[in-house]
Amino acid sequence: MVYPNLKHPSQFTWDFWYYFEKKSNLFHLFYLNAGSALVPAEQHHWAAQVGYATTSDFLSVKWGSTAVLTASRRRWDNSSIWTGDVVRIQNGFLMFYTSRNLGTDDGKTQNIGIAFADRINTPRWRALPDIRIPPDGLIYSPRHIPGDISIHAWRDPYVFRHENQIYMLVTAKSLRQAPGRNGVVALLRSQDGGYKNWEYLPAVADPGCYSEMEVTQILRRLDGKFELFFSTGPDYDQTPGYEHSGGLYGIISENPFNFREKPRLLYPFQDGLYACRIIPEMDGEIVGFDHRIGGLRRSGIKTHLLEMDRDFPEWKF
Repeated sequence: MVYPNLKHPSQFTWDFWYYFEKKSNLFHLFYLNAGSALVPAEQHHWAAQVGYATTSDFLSVKWGSTAVLTASRRRWDNSSIWTGDVVRIQNGFLMFYTSRNLGTDDGKTQNIGIAFADRINTPRWRALPDIRIPPDGLIYSPRHIPGDISIHAWRDPYVFRHENQIYMLVTAKSLRQAPGRNGVVALLRSQDGGYKNWEYLPAVADPGCYSEMEVTQILRRLDGKFELFFSTGPDYDQTPGYEHSGGLYGIISENPFNFREKPRLLYPFQDGLYACRIIPEMDGEIVGFDHRIGGLRRSGIKTHLLEMDRDFPEWKF
């Protein structure tokens, strides 16, 4: 089956994340977007904002506002907004997101921010300017490393719960590995069960063959194991046997904190989709954005993976 490409009528769209509303069987989508004229010169990243849409099946979409969360000159996140995560809390929703401060280092140093909304379809999320989660500078690189082949990484937050503890994954750079092979998936743990204070733990994956490990997820397998998923571009991929392939990779482990097996390639970059999400609510189907023309599209590939615990009823804004 050839799946439709869900292109926005006026904007170029790329990375997405979502909240699934079980009662209505509806996916509330959040996506990065910018003017299409910026894409040929690769300037869209520096103008990115978060848009909103809904879909029940990723075959059709109802587009909403393209600017539910934007950067602000009055806050630390005064550049653009990059990939995030959204979860339900007691009195609304929290969005974890990536941004940068133009006056910090080279303007590309990334931090994690949080925004709040009392309803998922709000036209404007409220950024919480006092919350800014930086890399620690001891395990994870605090800024760009001279000679590295890709920019600083501290982005793409993904929160989950395991054995009564709350954790966050973050795309990061190791201080231990050589430039070009220093892409890791960082692990943070909530210090007090809340969403403001985090403890830095060793990376869940540090394979030493990627410059970037982006847009991560951990999911449960039917055999009881866990699998970590991430994307990387062809120029940043040194996976043994898959050098310069790029795409969506998975690493299997007995526990969700120590992924050391050889990565497996699930969806190659050359097939057209990137920054893929695995959607447990659709039998674990792989969905990504078309890196050639923008827009979201189903792959038809189903992994049958299951969601981690991502309920946070004790959190309250």
